[in-house]
Amino acid sequence: MFRKIIGTIGTRVISAFLTLLISFLNARFLGPVNLGTITLITLSVTFIQLFNNFIGGGALVYMTPRAGFFKLFVSSYAWTFGITIIATFFFEFTGTISKQLEVIPHGYFPQVLVLALVMSFTSANYMLLLGKEKVKTYNILTIIQIIVLVICLLTAVFIFQVRTVMAYYWAILISYLISFVFSFIPMWKYMKVEALIGLKPIFREMFRFGTYSQFANIFQLMNYRIGYYMVDFWFGRAALGVMGLGFSISEGLWIISRSLAMVQFTRISNAMDFDYSVRLTLILSKITIVVTTLAVLCLVALPEFVFRMIFGPEFGMIRIVIACLGAGIIALSFSMILSHFFSGINKPYHNTISSAIGLVFTLGLGFLLVPRYGIIGASITASVSYIISTIYLFIVFSRMTRLTARDFLLKRSEIKLLLGEVRNLSWKGSESESN
Repeated sequence: MFRKIIGTIGTRVISAFLTLLISFLNARFLGPVNLGTITLITLSVTFIQLFNNFIGGGALVYMTPRAGFFKLFVSSYAWTFGITIIATFFFEFTGTISKQLEVIPHGYFPQVLVLALVMSFTSANYMLLLGKEKVKTYNILTIIQIIVLVICLLTAVFIFQVRTVMAYYWAILISYLISFVFSFIPMWKYMKVEALIGLKPIFREMFRFGTYSQFANIFQLMNYRIGYYMVDFWFGRAALGVMGLGFSISEGLWIISRSLAMVQFTRISNAMDFDYSVRLTLILSKITIVVTTLAVLCLVALPEFVFRMIFGPEFGMIRIVIACLGAGIIALSFSMILSHFFSGINKPYHNTISSAIGLVFTLGLGFLLVPRYGIIGASITASVSYIISTIYLFIVFSRMTRLTARDFLLKRSEIKLLLGEVRNLSWKGSESESN
């Protein structure tokens, strides 16, 4: 398991570096207005994917050890195709009714529909592979996708001199198409055609699991992003571009927690052992809190001129955005570990409650702070929402496991164990190279 964690963290670090490069290219060559539009396009696709994941997403990972691979593949693809089309048309329709209800940026309906379909089918393949604990394969596919994205974006900007929203759109579309095709290679050995009987109970269980998980994700995404729409409405697309870049950099600090949580979830789903799940969650939560805290402090310590120098003079406020988000970023990194624990033991409704509580604070504080303080108000609102959501999960987890706050302190024995695992991993790697 430790080797999978190290590999996943390595993949996330590389992805974060390449994502930072993409952010740099977008900020420098596309500008804050186009960057704001790109932010809304990717956000609208994310909203559509949330509806797909009522049958896909974590439900696929959870059900893969418990049901036939081919049946899950057929079910997820049928659902994804239908729901993507329905959801995209629904969001386009709401946007025509009222500007305040606009999810898809005006004029980008066909682009969002195509991108949502490609990304959703790719995501389904990823989840099926994770259900088989093919973490290394998932990591490789992730790296391929983002490398292709960088290459395509560089080609569009410097060779074809395309410096509009469409430069990024074609880059991300092509990157996911290639990753989608490549993902079928490791899946092929599991594609044993079987009679599609007994789909109803499988579909029902996936939908039950996915409903709790996706309502949690929908609420959480609104916690993450509802401030985007508020800033766009009251302060315009350029302000949104600055804020979106600040949020993107801050959320890049979730590298560790997302890596640990992904491996944690696949392991807990397959192990089906409560005591083991608690021990694993406890030690992973300690690691993610310590590492994320150090990363936040390092990022906040950077002076403002560094951000202006890297991204351009229009992006100087990024440092303030990161500082306002800092405490929330640390809290939510811890929350990710707890939420994947509840999903892994088939109690995802706690995640839904947690996200719903956070959403109440997001809406209340958002309408109070964003019109008055702009992107700073949106950042503070998000941070408070993250902290409140985490507090709920911590209380439930502590009561369920009878752990106290002292149990979450990193012990010397655990540090020695982790260091020993790293040394052992390095020794094994050297041994394999010599052989």
